[in-house]
Amino acid sequence: MRTFPPPTGLPEQLRYVPPTATVLSNGVALHAICAGPQEVVRVSVIFAAGSRFQPQRLVASATVALMSEGTAQRSGAQLAEQLDFYGATYEHHLDKDYAMLTVYALTRYLPQALEVLREMALSPSFPEGELRTYCAKRKQQLRIDKERVAYVARERLQAELYGAAHPYGAYAEPEDYDSLRREMLQEFHRRHFTGERCFVVAAGGVGEREAALIGRYFEDIPQGSAATEPPLPALPQPQEGRTVAIAKEGALQSALRVGKVLFGRSHPDFAGVHVLSVVLGGYFGSRLMRNIREDKGYTYGIFASLVNFRQAGHLAISAEVGQPFGRAALGEIRQELQRLCDEKISEDELRLVKNYLCGEIMRSLDGPWALAETAIEDLQANLPQSYVCTLFDAVRSATAEQLQGLAQKYLLPESMTSIVVG
Repeated sequence: MRTFPPPTGLPEQLRYVPPTATVLSNGVALHAICAGPQEVVRVSVIFAAGSRFQPQRLVASATVALMSEGTAQRSGAQLAEQLDFYGATYEHHLDKDYAMLTVYALTRYLPQALEVLREMALSPSFPEGELRTYCAKRKQQLRIDKERVAYVARERLQAELYGAAHPYGAYAEPEDYDSLRREMLQEFHRRHFTGERCFVVAAGGVGEREAALIGRYFEDIPQGSAATEPPLPALPQPQEGRTVAIAKEGALQSALRVGKVLFGRSHPDFAGVHVLSVVLGGYFGSRLMRNIREDKGYTYGIFASLVNFRQAGHLAISAEVGQPFGRAALGEIRQELQRLCDEKISEDELRLVKNYLCGEIMRSLDGPWALAETAIEDLQANLPQSYVCTLFDAVRSATAEQLQGLAQKYLLPESMTSIVVG
């Protein structure tokens, strides 16, 4: 019987085998991750077709949502029945930059799942009746969401940081659903769901036979137009220290959002600022949690994180506090930001945060689905597949002096934009 705990510690180097990349005949890159003993496969088809590319608000989200509601070959009910019969699962995701369609299937039923995924990706029919039903439901849901202080605060923070006319700061109103037309979705799909804007990531029981099969299903994605996309609009000049207060009649809480435009994951200072965001509010024992939750009792939870887009990113601090405590909570947030600038992080706290972050990085490589997500995030950010190792090394080597310098450069409280909704 063991009478003492085994030694613990971080590895000197991260062990990571990157995906095997193959370029299909149409130029689409297939990244295969053979991991795990189970005969289950996840296949994700990712297109540069996020909301930043839409000609009108809500076109991208409606396009992606309705791709599973009917194709040139089958109705939405038939597609769902086919997936259900073979025990496969379908899901979709949309963000500012990318649209992703994913199926999970047993290896022996992979051809049947791929057939459905291919249909939805290449030949959606966007039935008029399904579009009208979708718009009615989503319009009502958006009206409900806009009554929530947290939802409004998140929208307004991004609008204040990037500008409401910028693709990264724009947000929709319920009435925008009224102007959606089937022809808009068809045109958006034709322009953006094309080979030169696509890559595929497969993970799980993916051997040579499975990778070749997946390639055959997606090597005829049409190339589409080679026209370059217009560049993103310039960001507005930041208004440092600005506080925007939005009254919400009957609200019992105030939603707080504090943030600042920074940079994406490819920036050389990303790893250090990531460590700072975790020290500030990235885990349950963070400084904001200890101060504003445990000491002051203003909130149940407060968090800080880096929000990353392909060509930008920002710091976001978020909390919901009791109605009388909004101004006091903002003062405490600014105090904690100033503390990071004025004082070096102690050796014990820095060791704890680095251990936590390195553990999270290692967890991002635990299993085929986590490996797929890590690969997709790096490919979307145009980062090398070894980036996870680079991030691990940068976190491990971060020093208190380096972090204080980054805080003074990027996290001055007077440079932050604050939103209060309540």
